[in-house]
Amino acid sequence: MATPVAAATEAVAQQVPRRFGTKQIFLPNHVIAFIRPKPKQPPNLATFAVPLQFNKLDLRDYLYHVYNVEVTSVRSFVNQPLPRRKFQTTGKWYRPRSKKMMIAELVKPFVWPDPPKHEDLKEFDIDVFETLDKERSDHLDFQRDPTKIPLRTKTPTPIDRRALRKDAAKILETGEWSSGRLDDGEWTEVEKDVKI
Repeated sequence: MATPVAAATEAVAQQVPRRFGTKQIFLPNHVIAFIRPKPKQPPNLATFAVPLQFNKLDLRDYLYHVYNVEVTSVRSFVNQPLPRRKFQTTGKWYRPRSKKMMIAELVKPFVWPDPPKHEDLKEFDIDVFETLDKERSDHLDFQRDPTKIPLRTKTPTPIDRRALRKDAAKILETGEWSSGRLDDGEWTEVEKDVKI
């Protein structure tokens, strides 16, 4: 007759076919990204971007305990980007941070769902999101190009200084300056016109 402890260990051994780690993680500070597969990648392979300190056992434990996904094997590699300059053409050379990738072979295949169509995303206001995304990318492109930002690449010329001095004198004479936006008095008029 088996003791209760032996029966419990046999039951646990039957539920979990292979040995898993016992590392407990509370409030993890790492991010694991599930990456969409390449076109000809089989559905039983899943690619993840993981922190550099992660090992194969950590990923296998993570997938089993968080998502109840069993993994047969895990392959890992580190992508080291090419060295580059701090600024595009000048500055010190540095190597960007490496990224660790892991490919897990799943017991059950996972097929990614088709991406949603544009019509299905209307209720999520996709047009506003796309407009904001375009504005952000345009702003970043503007900031990355030093020739588009005045006074960043060169010192002001005497002509620029004279023009600034002339504008400052004009503002001091009139005593008025406007940024082209609505002032406080105009806001109160707008609020009166708006009926809630």
